[in-house]
Amino acid sequence: MKKYILTLIALIFILPLNAGNFKDALSAAIAPGSDKYFLKVKGFKPSSKMPEGPSFWDGIVSFFTSEEDEAKQRAVADYIYNMYIIEAAKGLKKSPAYLDTSYTGALDPIYRSDFKNAFEVKTFYGKHLAKINNLLKEDFKNYKYNPAEKTNAAQQNAYINMLVNTYSKNRSFSYLPGAAALSKTALNSARMEQLKKQISTNNAKNKNLSVIYSYIDPMTALDNATRTGGKTNATTYTYRPLSEECAACSYSFCKDICTATENKYAAYKLIRVYELLAKPRAGFLKDKNGKDRFVSSYGKSFPQWDYHVASLLVFAEKEGPVFVVVDTILEKEPVSYEHWLSLFDKSNTYFSIKPFIRSKDSESKIMKTSDMPRSYKPHDIRK
Repeated sequence: MKKYILTLIALIFILPLNAGNFKDALSAAIAPGSDKYFLKVKGFKPSSKMPEGPSFWDGIVSFFTSEEDEAKQRAVADYIYNMYIIEAAKGLKKSPAYLDTSYTGALDPIYRSDFKNAFEVKTFYGKHLAKINNLLKEDFKNYKYNPAEKTNAAQQNAYINMLVNTYSKNRSFSYLPGAAALSKTALNSARMEQLKKQISTNNAKNKNLSVIYSYIDPMTALDNATRTGGKTNATTYTYRPLSEECAACSYSFCKDICTATENKYAAYKLIRVYELLAKPRAGFLKDKNGKDRFVSSYGKSFPQWDYHVASLLVFAEKEGPVFVVVDTILEKEPVSYEHWLSLFDKSNTYFSIKPFIRSKDSESKIMKTSDMPRSYKPHDIRK
């Protein structure tokens, strides 16, 4: 009996598919309703390494070669591949007009590419369709995927249009609010304790650090320009404690969790680390009650926010991926992805879910508070 079942499963993956049933066969293989789809999505493993920028000669070489085009072709093909996988798991027969948070992971290749906007992606897709299709045929070779078949070609166009529609609505590569993910599994208790310890370690370190800002004071600059013959070099440096700055706080945690778990997959089972950004579609960010004033789990009332950032971690449990948000500004402990999304006004919020990448620029703005010059001033907070 067991041998028969294994043979049947093998056949599902190797039988040529007829024109109209590719999505159905993919859904049958992945099992709609399963959250294990995330293990098949093409994303980026957690990494604590600082990315190396291209050298001068790399720039010269890429100018005369198609290296940049090839990277973008791969990014678009991987996005389309991810969309097929996620919709198969969702059991969708028809794609919606927009991307929402149930598609988390789909945009990973786009975030890691050099595309400036979704309209550029659409133009590039049309120009490089043949090569993108060849990549998709290779990705789905077990399914004998035919991108030239009318139904499949229309589906690929639908995925590109979803990207453009969502970008047009939110002015960024992002997701509208929606069902967070298929995963409803709770994080293994042992790994939850590991995560809490990592948060505690990170919080202790952050208390001794500050985030540095700089700005040109208009009046001082004008005064200097008058006195120095046109030079406007008056710069005021300000700071906030790192633990009170959500973007830097999230960055710090993402970096530390990557460093702690790298090469320790068996112990942590951490498969993705994201910086999770919530932005208002208009005005200030609003909470679930439509108020533009957020309150922390400790009862602290915050000023109005233009945005908010947290860390999204994806762990691999036996039942499938588990999505956990670390947001020490709003929550004392790690919370589910669904819970975190519910903190915001869904009618006025969209989310960018970007794979964490270390940044020299971000880290240059973080300084030991004890090392700051006395001339640095506390950064203004909107009341």
